[in-house]
Amino acid sequence: MDKAFFQIRQLASSYIHLMGLTIQSPFSRKARYKLGEVHQSLQYPFHGGSYKHLHELLKQDDLAVQLAPLRSNEHNTSEFELLAICSLIKDRNYSKIFEIGTYDGRTTRAMAMNINKDGHVFTLNLPSGSNTVSLPTDRIDVGLSSKVISGEKFVGTSQEPLISQLWGDSANFDFSPYYNIMDLVFIDGAHSEDYVANDTEKAIRMIRSNENGGLIVWHDAHLFGVKIFLTKWIRENHYPVYFIRDTSLAVLGIKDGKPFDMLASQ
Repeated sequence: MDKAFFQIRQLASSYIHLMGLTIQSPFSRKARYKLGEVHQSLQYPFHGGSYKHLHELLKQDDLAVQLAPLRSNEHNTSEFELLAICSLIKDRNYSKIFEIGTYDGRTTRAMAMNINKDGHVFTLNLPSGSNTVSLPTDRIDVGLSSKVISGEKFVGTSQEPLISQLWGDSANFDFSPYYNIMDLVFIDGAHSEDYVANDTEKAIRMIRSNENGGLIVWHDAHLFGVKIFLTKWIRENHYPVYFIRDTSLAVLGIKDGKPFDMLASQ
């Protein structure tokens, strides 16, 4: 209730401020900025105190990352989303990554470029030609397994030896060999509420138990069943999920099998 009240108060304050600026100087930079902020608050359901700039989630001041291939195509993470994911990995010197939803392997390859020297990326995708899945989801999610060659962006590159392509439906895939060994799990598979709930539960179990814990990152957090799941999940549990500005990414810290505030330890 307190969080909802805070967001309503913040939105009302933005509207009032915008009206004042529009009357005084309708074409000023401040007025344009405030208009954009109000637009974001209407378009993005998680606008508020949990909506953070990327730099607020990073620890290192002098951080360098590698990105390839940079150009985004349909269904890929955006260029800035790719930077954000790889920055989180490199900033924390992560070693083991699990990705649910390979697609063409663009994000997979970029993540592999930023793990530490002993690192490895595991990526799970539906086999090409799959027509049915175990949980309800949109047919578009199923069809993506045949839209491109899974992992084609990392096949034949210097990152390929650092990547293991896994095949299966995340609803019935055996994740147990990967429990308690991952630093980060990137969820970008089927986008229905049922699948996101399933993938999140598995991701929590995969994050390693140590003093630093690890991260879960969701793509398309403000869209489809991902939005439905996260909205309910956060409201019911008050988990400290953060949303990265100018992306569709949501991030949550996991330690000892439980969510924790990733900013509290920075």
